[in-house]
Amino acid sequence: MSLVLLYLAGLGLLAGRWLLRQRLAAKPWLEAGPAVSLPPAMPPARLGLTVFLAAVGLLFALLTAAYAMRVPAGAARVLPDPRLVWLTTGLLVLASFSLHLAGAAARHGERGAMRAALLIAAAATLGFLAGQGLAWRDLLAAGLASPDAAGAFFVLITGLHALHIGGGLAGLGAVTARAFAGAAPSAGIALCALYWDALLAIWLVLFGLLFRTPWSGLLDALCRPA
Repeated sequence: MSLVLLYLAGLGLLAGRWLLRQRLAAKPWLEAGPAVSLPPAMPPARLGLTVFLAAVGLLFALLTAAYAMRVPAGAARVLPDPRLVWLTTGLLVLASFSLHLAGAAARHGERGAMRAALLIAAAATLGFLAGQGLAWRDLLAAGLASPDAAGAFFVLITGLHALHIGGGLAGLGAVTARAFAGAAPSAGIALCALYWDALLAIWLVLFGLLFRTPWSGLLDALCRPA
């Protein structure tokens, strides 16, 4: 469970840094001299999404630790074609990158580029979900009904991840509809970009663990019981 402890320690450091920036212990009525300007407060929507993503990250950290302990490196595994999962990974990277392009276009008033980037992000995300569906079909065709911990964990972990992607896609659809209605929803695009970045980071960790990429040994070491 070292991975979970490391994740919690990282969250603690980030929360402490944020609290220090808020100057909660400041007593402005006792301070002399010019007024000290406080840093701008984080918008409530972004703060709420950040807290939600922290909880999502903890959920996947627990699942990752469980997978590493239940399926050791040398265990027999039934997994889908890695080429398909590489393709879906590329689509998720494209979706995240397109959202950042959409945000930049919105800030510069480039409505056409913003809408095109939002459509690309939505299409790439749908492609990712379709690829996941094909991967699950391959597992069923390979006999997932037989007791195979790796295959079962793959469906559980990727299914939860796809569920979060689907929820984000609903939000992206609303932002895209506003963009085509004539608005420039910079705040909404920024939230979508943050959400996709977090889910992309989670997916890259899961991909490295499930398919035992060269850096999976580090994850295995972190997931051992502390």
